[in-house]
Amino acid sequence: MQCPRCQGTMIVDHFVDMATSGEIWMPGWRCLMCGEIIDPIIERHRLQQQDHQEIVGAISGSSARPPAPVAVKPRKAASR
Repeated sequence: MQCPRCQGTMIVDHFVDMATSGEIWMPGWRCLMCGEIIDPIIERHRLQQQDHQEIVGAISGSSARPPAPVAVKPRKAASR
């Protein structure tokens, strides 16, 4: 398998899952070059995030990118 981040070689590895899946050891993929990890839980979260961004984009009629930052001028102190 090829790494989606750096196109390096990914190997099967086992990871400890302390909370989510109920399994103690969970198989996944780890990149030998950059260390990217892909396991079933990470993949599920990425798909959920992608689905959410598509829904927000469809509702707003634009991409789901956050708006550009706005410069805020500090208030002047009230003189007494």
